[in-house]
Amino acid sequence: VRFAIKDLGIAIRGVPTHGGSRIPAWLADVNSVLTDRYIAAGLIPIVTSTSPEHGLRLMTESRAFGITRNPWNTGHTSGGSSGGAAALVAAGVVPVAHASDGGGSIRVPAACTGLVGLKTSRGRTPLTPLVSESWYGMVVDHALTRSVRDCALLLDLTHGSDPLSPYAAPPPKGTFAAAAARDPGKLSLAVYRKSPLGLPISDETLKALDKAVALAREGGHTVEEIDLPFIGRDFFADFCRTVASAVAGTMRAEALRVGRSVTGDIERATRVLARFGEMVSAGETYADLQRLHAASRQLISETVQYDAVLMPVIAHPPLACGAMDPK
Repeated sequence: VRFAIKDLGIAIRGVPTHGGSRIPAWLADVNSVLTDRYIAAGLIPIVTSTSPEHGLRLMTESRAFGITRNPWNTGHTSGGSSGGAAALVAAGVVPVAHASDGGGSIRVPAACTGLVGLKTSRGRTPLTPLVSESWYGMVVDHALTRSVRDCALLLDLTHGSDPLSPYAAPPPKGTFAAAAARDPGKLSLAVYRKSPLGLPISDETLKALDKAVALAREGGHTVEEIDLPFIGRDFFADFCRTVASAVAGTMRAEALRVGRSVTGDIERATRVLARFGEMVSAGETYADLQRLHAASRQLISETVQYDAVLMPVIAHPPLACGAMDPK
């Protein structure tokens, strides 16, 4: 089965990894554990898929590799940061593709291209042996697929902890494929209609959400409107500072790897984020992480009684290419 591996995160031995950047590529001398699992499952990597520089934007455009376009409308983005994977699957080049997600990088491309994108639980798949975690454990790896069935089947073939991993997700009861095929019965669903940042949500997006709610009710499921006031601008600020500190550390590591400053290689947005990250103290990062974890606990406690929460992934249809200039 033809397959694509994202040019960021997990590695293929001897294949250059660029991370969407003009920083000189690095060559891994071993496969990532997840790469080996893909190959053992019968997937044949034929290409690496594009990413914005170090996965930092929700559009896949970079000075290094240009614009990745949406196969459904090439004037618009396929999302990011797994936009290359989404474009390849949506265009039919490969039936499934590896993807990763720290802040929407599987979910946003899926929403932009009409695919299935699942950000799995932390520790469900390993990042080892080249790294233990990314973005303080926020990044997970799985895939973009055309169907829930394919998403579940691939997870059955690749999930499981690795002895070198710092996290391990609880093993499932049965297989993911069986769970996906099973009649779920009558579900208790919540619907959340707001942007956490208070931004307007387009009529087209809300109509799609209303259609999903109507279909759920027609199927006999209960749907309840909810509010999540604790997920807002303060939460987003904590997230951004945390990511900025991680980016600053990554740029330091890249400079050590290539033996010189990489400031001239990276895009302006990356450079600004890294500089901001250098100004964030270790104490601030620790406090930000604690607040993010507290918000996660509150989110779980507020929604644990529901089987799922329906909400927009993005506030509007995919942006036009070039709307967020990487310069």
